[in-house]
Amino acid sequence: FYTPRALTEFMAEIVKPQIGEKMADFACGTGGFITSWLGELDKRVVTADDREKFNLSVFGIEKKQFPYMLCVTNLLLHGIDTPLVFHDNSLTKDVLNYTDDDKFDVVLMNPPYGGKNSLKGGETWPSRHNSSMILIMYRLKKNGRAAVIVPDGFLFGADNTKIAIKTKLLRDFNLHTIIRLPGSIFAPYTSIATNILFFNNEIAEGAPEGFAT
Repeated sequence: FYTPRALTEFMAEIVKPQIGEKMADFACGTGGFITSWLGELDKRVVTADDREKFNLSVFGIEKKQFPYMLCVTNLLLHGIDTPLVFHDNSLTKDVLNYTDDDKFDVVLMNPPYGGKNSLKGGETWPSRHNSSMILIMYRLKKNGRAAVIVPDGFLFGADNTKIAIKTKLLRDFNLHTIIRLPGSIFAPYTSIATNILFFNNEIAEGAPEGFAT
């Protein structure tokens, strides 16, 4: 479901965009997170070199044709002449094939968390927000920052996928903040309770081995 502008702007403000950083949204829809990032980053543009880096600071992927077209149009209206937004499915590539060149300083996302996503060979992701979280963790640079909306109970459950995600998130990342969102945030589209996870690709100083604070 599309994320309210007030929420995308809040998340962009909290991650504190810096000139020279690159931000990604792997399920970007019409570009709400991307434009909120640009709005916050624009406050820091001073020189012509800053403006050039600003124009190259965002990356998006959107599976559905119509939102993809709206996203490209949205970025053109925000002065990005050559938007790095692609009509593709971000979940069809094996995350182990990504290199450091495929990683980003910041990820801002509200991954789709309903339905199934068919892969080659007839495989399916049983829950797309799970596979999206794996993608985010593998494509976040060392010391990178992420703000991601997830449904309530995301870190709990006995299935192997959730256990593996929780283990990696707490072992290899610093999950420093969880914000519970009002139940009405996505009304009337869904009544699912949601949270924002803020985490960095680093182990928190002083955290016990295998955990982040």
